[in-house]
Amino acid sequence: MSFARLQTRTRSSSAFTLVELMIVIAIVGILASLVTVGVMKALEKGKMVSARLEISQLEAAVAAAKNDLNNVETLPSRIRIAYNVASFTSSTALAGETIADVNLRLATWGFFQRAFGKVISGTGAPAIFNWRGAGNVPNLGTPAITLEGMDALVFWLGGIPINGSTGVKFTGFAASRTDPTLPEGTVTKRKGPYYEFEPARVSGTTSNGKLGFNNSYGGPYVYYARDDYKYFDGVAPALLPFPVYPYRDPTSATASSFLNSKTFQLISSGQNQVFGPGGVNWTPGSGKYAIDADGYDDMANFSSTILGKKDE
Repeated sequence: MSFARLQTRTRSSSAFTLVELMIVIAIVGILASLVTVGVMKALEKGKMVSARLEISQLEAAVAAAKNDLNNVETLPSRIRIAYNVASFTSSTALAGETIADVNLRLATWGFFQRAFGKVISGTGAPAIFNWRGAGNVPNLGTPAITLEGMDALVFWLGGIPINGSTGVKFTGFAASRTDPTLPEGTVTKRKGPYYEFEPARVSGTTSNGKLGFNNSYGGPYVYYARDDYKYFDGVAPALLPFPVYPYRDPTSATASSFLNSKTFQLISSGQNQVFGPGGVNWTPGSGKYAIDADGYDDMANFSSTILGKKDE
């Protein structure tokens, strides 16, 4: 046998055929897809765990805030803030106000007196409250603003905001008998902040006084305090772009019974960043949401897992 023929035979026996190459590529593709699916599921599970943990942390922060703010029974999810006592206490509608706005403003003033003290009066001449924080115009042409849902909860847990180098920073409230909006450095003691909001996930701006907070998926939360359940019953929150309502308890014999009737409902949108409609569309422990429904992957403080699965 010549050397040339031997070399040709050796090459042909050691090289891959086209079929063999295609099989190898297919196997590698399958393995890669399995690894990708596994990684994606692990990441999704991690965000679910993070979202559930964050809800628990927010619950603890609410409890701490209620205790520190003169043991108030609830943190309202609807408040209307004015910038001086005269505006707060006026029974006449301010510019642009409805009768409902007036009633909410007066109710908020009564609550603020319980939470911060009956002698709160503001600072300066004329005396004002600067709820927007140092560096921002106190009223910016608006005599009062309404905070609903998560905007209200961020207010209660964060307090007075300031613009920092890395975003919005919350400074809590001044432990002052006259003005809880005093900035850091002007008073020795402060109340809060009760939760450390990650600046990158804070939505809104300090200039308009409305700041929200996004969940670990980058989607929104909704917050309903117990005293506000009935207000939102069948009425979409006016300042929120989605029609989600507090959850009723369909297992109760009382038609108006709400879940967590003595505390609050905190609901987080899931991976799809879209809420289910709330109301009675989910029954505790039933896993009633279909897997492709908007609310399937939502989480809440009244469920230990996503709303599309049975509580575990």
